[in-house]
Amino acid sequence: MKKKTEWIDILFLAFILVLSIAMLYFSGPHRNDTTALDTNHSSETIRLGWWGNDERHIYTLKGIELFEQENPGVSVECQYSVWSGYEHRYRIYMRSGTEPDVMLINYNWLKEYSADGTGYYDLLSLGDIIDTSGYSKEDLSCGMVNGHLNALSTAYNAAVFYYNKDILDRYGLPIPETWDDLEAAADVLQNDGMVPLYLNDKNLFFLINAHYEQMERKAVFDADGNYTGGESAARKFLSFYKELVDHHIIRPIGESDADDFANGKSAGAVFWASDADRYGDSMAKQGFTMELGQPITSSATDYTGWYVKPATMYAIRKDTDYPKAAGTLLNFLVNDREMARLQGLEKGVPVSQKARSALSDRVLHEGYSAEAGNAILQNRDRYQMMNPFLENETVLRAFREETVRYFYGKDDLETAASKLVDQWSSLAR
Repeated sequence: MKKKTEWIDILFLAFILVLSIAMLYFSGPHRNDTTALDTNHSSETIRLGWWGNDERHIYTLKGIELFEQENPGVSVECQYSVWSGYEHRYRIYMRSGTEPDVMLINYNWLKEYSADGTGYYDLLSLGDIIDTSGYSKEDLSCGMVNGHLNALSTAYNAAVFYYNKDILDRYGLPIPETWDDLEAAADVLQNDGMVPLYLNDKNLFFLINAHYEQMERKAVFDADGNYTGGESAARKFLSFYKELVDHHIIRPIGESDADDFANGKSAGAVFWASDADRYGDSMAKQGFTMELGQPITSSATDYTGWYVKPATMYAIRKDTDYPKAAGTLLNFLVNDREMARLQGLEKGVPVSQKARSALSDRVLHEGYSAEAGNAILQNRDRYQMMNPFLENETVLRAFREETVRYFYGKDDLETAASKLVDQWSSLAR
């Protein structure tokens, strides 16, 4: 299967390269012009790429129509799709140098494609075009790599805790704030076959990682992807997962799904802030009301172990032929008032103050996603900036596999921990 996938990649890469050569041939000499808006050509064509649902496609296309009206010398070609398969195609684009001039990217792609800061265009060199005055120094740091501003954040995202207010009230339970609170809630709820929390595999990993960091006051991955926890940390990750299941705080991996929360099988759930409206709508259909909690911590420490990250970011191709046109488009996407109104909170509460100021109080504060997004902005000091390696697929897959093997007795603790260490240590090799 792996060899088949590699051949598919090679064939697709060859196709992209041939297509690129054809595009360069037929586009004419002006493709080498780097002065963009200062040229005498009537139009410059740049490409914009993104992923998303129909709602995102529709408002982005409307925004591009407005941009082209305001910038008659620039034509924008749009390439977009749903998320499924997008990351795979993007990897091929980056390897073959066929990525769009302006592109929506994931935060963790900065590490993958621009480890030294040169994988994307340095936006600092476009300071006369891209207005960053609506971003704080901390906001800008999210996109800084080795002194180069590679990308600008659209909004922040973090794992948030929401609870079924009706269930908590029925059992006289407060919103949990500590690990002890979760265990106390589990003692009450398990009698009726319920658990305090539903989490998918990734957020379960974040939960266990937060507990480890709170207890040990240190992380298990450094900024370069080196696993620093040794077998001791791996054993603690595995053991704490078993504790969570044995104490009926969560259900085992593979034995629950997102409907558990909406159907009242769990009193709470952990999910991305950007998904809050979707969960809230599902809850409302079942006659339940969601209530926002806070990241679970230990009462004995002020080290939260919880992370925030840019939900999405905009970057510019490192060797774009039209940097000024691309910069003008990127500035429009993150700062323009009309674009901000079209987008609303679909990507989350905007990081750019200029974009936020264009939105009404109703838009900024109505709905669960607005509530979750504002809570993140107001409590940034409770979160650390996400280490991209915490979302690395190798890390998550190894966690999933070895946790299940240990829990169901296929590997003992020492064996599972050793396997976990070996796979996590492979990242920096």
